[in-house]
Amino acid sequence: MIERYLEALDLELVDVGIPSRLRRRILAESEDHLRSDDGALERFGTPAEVANAFAAELGARTSRGAAIGVFGALGVAGAVYAVSFIGASFAGHAPPDTWSVLALLAFVAVILAPQVSFVAGSLALVRVLRRREAVLPSSELRVINRRTGIALVFGILTMVALGVLAIELRSESAGWWVELTLVGAAIATPLLVLAALPAAVAARLKPRVAGEPGDLFDDLGFRTEPWRFATLVAVSLGLVVFLVAAAQGDPFDGAVNGMAEAIACLAGFAALGRYLGLRR
Repeated sequence: MIERYLEALDLELVDVGIPSRLRRRILAESEDHLRSDDGALERFGTPAEVANAFAAELGARTSRGAAIGVFGALGVAGAVYAVSFIGASFAGHAPPDTWSVLALLAFVAVILAPQVSFVAGSLALVRVLRRREAVLPSSELRVINRRTGIALVFGILTMVALGVLAIELRSESAGWWVELTLVGAAIATPLLVLAALPAAVAARLKPRVAGEPGDLFDDLGFRTEPWRFATLVAVSLGLVVFLVAAAQGDPFDGAVNGMAEAIACLAGFAALGRYLGLRR
């Protein structure tokens, strides 16, 4: 009887995504408990209930840890990006209209990818800091894991694009900037890859816990119409870009870049809004 229960429990633990090492430990402890107490089998709960309880607690803990770890790795990547971006103004680049196609593509990625990464990572961190419960709804865990995953993917893309840009511009840029950028990317990228390991474990867990996933306004603590809020943010970002450029004596380019920034912001909200739990 105990053997059949443990076999069923093993299958259920696999079904909810419990990693093999932890699964073996759960089975060993369960067997020890069942064999040491004659009435334990009746009180233990069904294999599905026991497996789901483990997955629910582990899911919340692992997703929380993964989001915090990824945000820390993104902090290092952000520092590398900032140093390289600021240093680029002193590196003596040729005008962009002389760059190769690969350099231009890398430059676009270097501008857009870190914004997506930062927003997704920040929202994942805000959600896990606001939600301290030991068990979270399955739909909410999916939102956290998606935000963490998007932050990771676009963070790695940023570092790769930064490295490609440095290599493509090496013949027309200061050597110190190329070396600084490549070394920084070589440090930050492995950290992001390491941060992906717990994030992958969190994404594999599939507890069955009822509840709503929440949205951006649950994270922010107030509620309004999602597209109105997105439009306000997009216009504000575009205005900031325009004002910075205008202060530097280039209002036309500022207006073009500000409009592009606003459109990109709205496009990101449209494309990733539901996936990342920004709107219901």
